[in-house]
Amino acid sequence: MAQPEEELIENTEKHRLLRGFLRLEFSSRSMQALFTAWLICAAVCILRIDHPFNELASYMKDLSFVIMLIGVFAIWQLLVLIPVFKNRGVINCITISSAILLAVTAACEHNEIVFLTGLCGAVALTIKFADIPFYDMPGIIKRAGSTVKWSVAVLLMLVFVLFVGIICCMKYFDHWTSCFDFGIFSQMFHYMKETGLPLTTCERDGLLTHFAVHVSPIYYLLLPIYCIFPSPATLLILQPIVVVSGVIPLLLICKKHSLSQLESLLFAVCYIVFPSFAGGCFYYLHENCFLAPLIMWLIYFLETDRAVLSCVFALLLLLVKEDAAVYACVIALYFVFADKAGKKLRLTSAGIFAVSLAYFVVITGILAAYGDGVMSWRYKNYSYGGSDSLTSVILAAVSDPVYVIQQCFTAEKLTFMLQMLLPLAFLPFVLRSPKELIMLIPFVLINLMTNYGYQYNINYQYTFGSGAALIYLAVVNYSHFDRGGIPKKKRYKVLLTAAACCTVLFIGLQGGRLDTVQSYIKNEETRGKIDYALSLIPEDASVASSTFLLPNLSQRDELYQLETTKHEAEYYVLDLRYNSEQFSPDDYKNDGYEEIYYDDTCVAVYRNKNYSG
Repeated sequence: MAQPEEELIENTEKHRLLRGFLRLEFSSRSMQALFTAWLICAAVCILRIDHPFNELASYMKDLSFVIMLIGVFAIWQLLVLIPVFKNRGVINCITISSAILLAVTAACEHNEIVFLTGLCGAVALTIKFADIPFYDMPGIIKRAGSTVKWSVAVLLMLVFVLFVGIICCMKYFDHWTSCFDFGIFSQMFHYMKETGLPLTTCERDGLLTHFAVHVSPIYYLLLPIYCIFPSPATLLILQPIVVVSGVIPLLLICKKHSLSQLESLLFAVCYIVFPSFAGGCFYYLHENCFLAPLIMWLIYFLETDRAVLSCVFALLLLLVKEDAAVYACVIALYFVFADKAGKKLRLTSAGIFAVSLAYFVVITGILAAYGDGVMSWRYKNYSYGGSDSLTSVILAAVSDPVYVIQQCFTAEKLTFMLQMLLPLAFLPFVLRSPKELIMLIPFVLINLMTNYGYQYNINYQYTFGSGAALIYLAVVNYSHFDRGGIPKKKRYKVLLTAAACCTVLFIGLQGGRLDTVQSYIKNEETRGKIDYALSLIPEDASVASSTFLLPNLSQRDELYQLETTKHEAEYYVLDLRYNSEQFSPDDYKNDGYEEIYYDDTCVAVYRNKNYSG
């Protein structure tokens, strides 16, 4: 008897699905689905297994290979059979996301830079062979308008501020921020609020203006907010806000270079998760944080040929620090030689260059004569004949260029270069013309030529300016891909690779900061004891404090770092959470001191009975 037509169709469909489920298809889409399933399962295994993946014996002991195979097969079949995954854009997006997920999970456990480079290389290969450029994706990604771009950018900026600000505040409230370089600025803002002057007593063990060390009037831009919320924690939140605000001019620059909404957004991602920007913020507060946004604004106004605003932001840039004139000079010089620059732009740029150079000469002369001096010792590797002046440094660099190369290319600096350039997929070095080398000057001069280790370390403040210049150069070089005849498909993949590398390195190099949250929760009892001990000290008393407790006492006029001070104080605060050769409770156990609080696990406070003020 013949089967009814409806039953025949139903059975045929069941047989087709069964064959599709059991059959091992070897089409390119099926193989991509299998590869994607494997990436997902590998990431899940790293997340679920307690032992790190590089402890192979322990890792394999906890891994059920059969369950992993079942997982791979199940996900593979889902990707093959479910209709939505048959869309070329969707499956390729999942493949790329899976590769990034696996790289990020691995980076969380092992952050050695060579390994991170390998992870980025694997992600780059996945993006290269995933046959889906963004222009072929449907829906909102393809047609994303300006509103979507700005909304996503603002959301990511907020995440950055919360990530950095909360972790830094936790370290402050947990009493693990140091005198250098946070206590000095905390006390400086206290003085600025009370007197209007940037004074400190703990920076050079005596009352002086911070401007005798670094001329940074730009700090006054933060003062109104600090006066409303007068707490050192306010400064730790303001800094990431200042840094990430550079995304705004960056997006405007991208628009000026005719980049699409999605391309602009990907560059915003690169800026926000650029590892050294977060690293600089985690070393507490520095005036250098203003460099990134001000450099971006100055470049934008020069590109749009707005002379007055260009001069205003050049002036603001000079007010950051005495060596900020280097960035102003470099940017101005770049636009003096810019292609298709009009007479007005060249004159504006030349004027900024001349004023910035003159300012640098004058301000460094004032510091040498009346302040703490110019820190030319940071380039002592170029000193000769007993001279360490800036002039001798310049003469040495010009006379012996091979020596400069030798100083720039060391093992440590090559690591630093990877950390700075890999997140941008080396786009800053895809130079179209020799004049673009000008924008690399800050990176070479500030970070590579020196032998002062902090200046070629992404976890300090010396990359805000050079990092902004590198990101701008990446935008410029990328925008020229179109003129160079590079297909849109390849251009998008390069930029997506940069954003992916930025993300992987950000997680690998800065993701470990999340341990601060666990530490903060764990140290609740100790933190409570220290808070109580510090509350026993009168607000108007002079204090000599251990370095990590000093910032929490910084809202006072007379404060010294215990480890280095030669001054007598009324109260002495000792951090007993670690052993120190520089101080001991035994030094204060005599008739000259009164024990105010003592807990041998965390803190001791003593009052000097003989203090006369």
